Amino acid sequence: MAVQQDPHLSPRRIRVLRAQNLMRIEWQDDSVSELSLTWLRSNCPCASCRAVRGESGVEVDPLSLSSGPMPSDRVAAVELVGGYAVRLTWDDGHDTGIYAFSWLWEHRIQEDGADSD
Repeated sequence: MAVQQDPHLSPRRIRVLRAQNLMRIEWQDDSVSELSLTWLRSNCPCASCRAVRGESGVEVDPLSLSSGPMPSDRVAAVELVGGYAVRLTWDDGHDTGIYAFSWLWEHRIQEDGADSD
């Protein structure tokens, strides 16, 4: 038997609005949400970024955090990953963060400015 995916978790359209520094997602249930590109980069779910934020249990040398340039919050490319996520490639070449649709739904800001449920 096929598993039905929650329509909330299926984007109909994903657009990067560079001038507004936003990713706009139109969901299958007709709702629209927007996420700040700066916030998305700061919360990149890849293992390296999670380690830097101290979320992975891996110890990070604090001196290594300030040795490089600030991460870019400009998106160079958007790629769908299977039927469950999107990969953002940032202008600085970072492309290992895969943002699950369920995670994007949970962290959305609706078009009217209200936080998610």
